Amino acid sequence: MKSEIPSPAVPVVHFDSHDFDVADRFDVWRENIGVFFDLASPEGGKPGQDIHARIDACNLGETVFGVTKSESQLFSRDESRVAKDDMDHILVQVFLEGGGLAEGDERIYTGDMLVIDMDKPHAMVNTDFENLTLVLPRNMQTVLSELLSPLHGKRLSSENPMVRFMAGHMKALWHTVPEMDLIQAGASLQGTLGLMEGWLSQEGRLSEEITPEASSALGKSIRRYIEKHLAETLTPEGLAETFRVSRSQIYRIFAPYDGVARYIWERRMLRSLKMLTQPHSLHLTISAIAFECGYTSEAHFSRSFKARFGHPPSYMRAEASDNQHHCDGSSDTTAEDSAEFANWIRELAK
Repeated sequence: MKSEIPSPAVPVVHFDSHDFDVADRFDVWRENIGVFFDLASPEGGKPGQDIHARIDACNLGETVFGVTKSESQLFSRDESRVAKDDMDHILVQVFLEGGGLAEGDERIYTGDMLVIDMDKPHAMVNTDFENLTLVLPRNMQTVLSELLSPLHGKRLSSENPMVRFMAGHMKALWHTVPEMDLIQAGASLQGTLGLMEGWLSQEGRLSEEITPEASSALGKSIRRYIEKHLAETLTPEGLAETFRVSRSQIYRIFAPYDGVARYIWERRMLRSLKMLTQPHSLHLTISAIAFECGYTSEAHFSRSFKARFGHPPSYMRAEASDNQHHCDGSSDTTAEDSAEFANWIRELAK
């Protein structure tokens, strides 16, 4: 009789800043949660070194799922950070305790859900809090990601019974996962994601600001096409001809983005920022980057870039080069040895 090989247990990690010396607590906390956000005190300064923060998480292969608890802080990702770390994940959070104030005066309360698209800037002052977070790589959950991305930074109120139902399901999964093996946990995760996708697909929109076009197959196809052809001439007329639709349909699809021209300009600006700041493209000249982003004139590109980001491309390039030299010449063994959670996040969907 063959003996069955048991499925591996779910990998778990526990991080508690109080396991470290007082002088190291903020640094090891930043090394872990800093994989997502820049950290500051609620007023914008550096938080105290003796910070109490905790992460309990499990690695389900296609996602990292866990509970984070800490003191009041400002968590942020600006345009430069988004470009530099190129993290294409979406966070789905349930606030178990506390809440905070996100950009746009979105107040988050205990029981609410919050979606954070790592490909977009974000800033939120949290109270003392505890939240449950599901980390979803976009390239492994493309349909669900299209539904979640328009909800970025918005409060999903616990007053909505479907929000309460989904939050309750996520909490039940979290409490049960430690008893599962990897196969059971993987099946449970797929059920959770399927439930979330079905909910968002059927409900359509959770507020007046969320547009039906966000989940439109045509809109997704056109946006993907634009992303692949940013170096070329793109016009509403050309897109209409390529997709065999009327220009009025193109205009309606891009109305939530302040028009198709504005959308294309924004995507070109974000691509150029990434190319100027990421290590793998630091060898490219500014003129080459301008061309790759659809500009035939470096001067025109520089004016557009400064209008969007407040600094010329040369400034961003110099800052990125300085940061790269600093990273190459520095290390923090204590922080690195304690950063298993951050390493999991970096390895997702690679």
